[in-house]
Amino acid sequence: MALITCQGKLINAYTANPVKERKDGIETGVLLPGKDKIQIMGDSIMQSGEKRALLQDFTCHDIAAFKQHLNKNIRFEIGIMSAGDNTILFIPKGTVPELVQDLPK
Repeated sequence: MALITCQGKLINAYTANPVKERKDGIETGVLLPGKDKIQIMGDSIMQSGEKRALLQDFTCHDIAAFKQHLNKNIRFEIGIMSAGDNTILFIPKGTVPELVQDLPK
């Protein structure tokens, strides 16, 4: 696992819909609460040098720490893990976003 910094504009903070619990591929009938999520808008630099807007969703453990920064530029740590052919991005527990005045151009 590695930690890197994510920076962008906090577009949204919400709680996802509840989901039905599954064990061994079979629904148990138990309804699990939805997870808290945030959406960050940032720029991705293409090979041509042009920028394209990128919206990324993250699950977070303390939505209140993020909600206070809605529509503002923030910076926070994210973790990266490899699981087979998948790369998983996540916000580590205890992460608190930092307000950023100006994003780099």
